[in-house]
Amino acid sequence: MSRDLFWSIAMIAVTAIWGWSFAAKHDLLLEMNASALNAYMFLLAAVAVLPFSIQSFYRMRKADWMSGIGIGCVLFMAFALQTAGVAITTPSNAGFITGLCTVFTPIILYVIAKGRVRKHQSAGIAIAVVGLAMLSLDGFSVNFGDVLILGCAVAFAMHIVAVSLFVRMPVAIASTFLQLLTVGILSAAWSLYEGSLAMPEGRSSIVSILIVAILATGLGYVIQVRAQMRLPAEKVALILICEPVFAGVFGYWLADVRLSLINIIGALLILLGIFVSEFGWRRSSLPATFNCNKPVL
Repeated sequence: MSRDLFWSIAMIAVTAIWGWSFAAKHDLLLEMNASALNAYMFLLAAVAVLPFSIQSFYRMRKADWMSGIGIGCVLFMAFALQTAGVAITTPSNAGFITGLCTVFTPIILYVIAKGRVRKHQSAGIAIAVVGLAMLSLDGFSVNFGDVLILGCAVAFAMHIVAVSLFVRMPVAIASTFLQLLTVGILSAAWSLYEGSLAMPEGRSSIVSILIVAILATGLGYVIQVRAQMRLPAEKVALILICEPVFAGVFGYWLADVRLSLINIIGALLILLGIFVSEFGWRRSSLPATFNCNKPVL
């Protein structure tokens, strides 16, 4: 198995974990504020990642510290906009608009890094976006919540691009720790400002927070950052679109949510879009001047 294929499979596994986490988060948000949940998730995730990042901290340069914190701020912005937007829009609208990060990623790459969007990439993205609409959309109305979610999609795309451009392979884990810690601190500050930084009661809720923090947040973002050392940012963005598919599957199993025929067709179109885009992906989608992440695995 090639390393690129290994990290592609690892990223798909991450989207499965994130898809599962929707059910857990849904239950937790009945007991606590979204900003508090983000704070505990990311702070606990940072603690879990810290032992594995200590060695790479010795290789950190000043620019690595700055990029790690800066990228963490972008990730916090994405989650802040998402949680604020979900409160005043429908979940279906939020899911579809967040998925537009797949479209924004190659556009941002083109603007910032002069990357190229090839024909098969455009076709794959178009098919996947149509599939995502069929899977997630249930009526569409534009309101301020939708605008916030649109900003969230842009921020997630910016995070994907920033990791590809500015995180070096030798310090990938340390950078991940800084990103998680930054989001956790900013989320805690936001929660304290709202006066809502309180842990839920009950052993099951605490266990859920630990699982979401360690698996979905800590492990998930470590794999994403490491995968982006091997894979183009546009490909990572397209793989991440699998998340709603897994959310639907786990919703069916765990929350008794039933998918309609249109939803199932949408899920299949998403997989088809990924398959179409697999052909011809090359690291050359980033110019040599930005390709600072030389594969060493």
